[in-house]
Amino acid sequence: MHTRTGREAFDTRVGAFVLGMSATGLTAARCLGREGISVKGFDISAERPGPGFRSRYCRAEVCPDPLHQPDDLVRFLTRQVGDGSQKVVLLPTADLFFLFLSRHRAQLAEKFLMNLPSEDVAESLVNKRRLYELAAANGTPFPKSYFPGTYDEALAVRDALRYPAFIKPYWGHQWRRDFGGIHKGFKVQSPDEFLARFREVLDSGHPALVQSYITSPDNNLFSLSLYVSRSGEVLGAFPRTQVRQYPPDSGTVSLAIGERNPELVANGTQFCQSIGYRGIAGLEYKLDREDNQYKLLDFNPRLMLSDGLTAYCGINLPLMQYLDLTCQRPAPRREYPEGATWLDTMKDFHSFKHYHERGELGFKDWLNSLRRARVFALFAWDDPLPFLIERKFGLAYGRILAYMIKDLLHRKFRARRPSSPTTRTK
Repeated sequence: MHTRTGREAFDTRVGAFVLGMSATGLTAARCLGREGISVKGFDISAERPGPGFRSRYCRAEVCPDPLHQPDDLVRFLTRQVGDGSQKVVLLPTADLFFLFLSRHRAQLAEKFLMNLPSEDVAESLVNKRRLYELAAANGTPFPKSYFPGTYDEALAVRDALRYPAFIKPYWGHQWRRDFGGIHKGFKVQSPDEFLARFREVLDSGHPALVQSYITSPDNNLFSLSLYVSRSGEVLGAFPRTQVRQYPPDSGTVSLAIGERNPELVANGTQFCQSIGYRGIAGLEYKLDREDNQYKLLDFNPRLMLSDGLTAYCGINLPLMQYLDLTCQRPAPRREYPEGATWLDTMKDFHSFKHYHERGELGFKDWLNSLRRARVFALFAWDDPLPFLIERKFGLAYGRILAYMIKDLLHRKFRARRPSSPTTRTK
């Protein structure tokens, strides 16, 4: 079977497995399925299946846990391929699955096609301490960081920190299982708050670091998606501004806008090539206005949540990896439109509430910022069911309407209330 994208023709007979059926996995399934590629999706959640389970672009099943049942997962995936000689492309969309592929690459190589960095680099990229050590060794700026392993070591660094500071785990995927999926860490405002929070983290058993928090506004957050081929060539890079996130200080992107940013592309390209990275990557930065440098915050060795925007702008990272792994020599993508917007509606509404209640963002300005949205975390005209199920066929948006009505009534009441009490006279 052959299909076409623009002027390109390619062979789609090789199937693909997407590991992880969150909104990111849904994006990967759409990026491949829309091109006529047969996609199977897998994830560990049986109680609340991810939105990818509802997509028309893949057949999804529950699989063994890659952290606790890795050998079972190897056998499970191998059975899914069957006895045919045709290998299958494997695409991880979560850190747990990326680590599983890296650690079991030798067992999987007979049946699967993968593009991975070396095992040592793979382990380093999902461990924040080792990530920053890689960055330091290769001249990539990152926030000033300390790595206390005990409470006494935390005491020793508390006065060296610039506050506010940010506590973040070495391994984010394990942290999310214990502290919840929306928080990447804890922002602390003072030495006492730092010590209290760090004790809580130590008691949980999660190794963590603390770094000075870059106090530039949230719209100084940026991300860069790229694909590095098996030969080490960067075939596509797409930078964007992460206008808002939720939670505002420590969450995930809720509104992003594609832009041209040659400096960011050069920074990310240099880092990936200096460490010998291979595959899809998503790098997160914040611009530090004190020295005007982009500081590396995180590295995602996989697709990112807002990469539906990347594909919309003509840089289809999952397809690039598919073509590369099937020896079809994907063409580099250097050009893309600017200004297209990606939106996670409900998450951005919660972000808006935070800023609105602090008097920093009005309804009109918020609605205007959504007008250019062309790509959404869940919604797609050609694949509506994930959105309809996750958003309860639109009923979830009743919360937005209720909040707007409540706020409007509150403002009218305040406007009509006398500025000072009247005094009765006899």
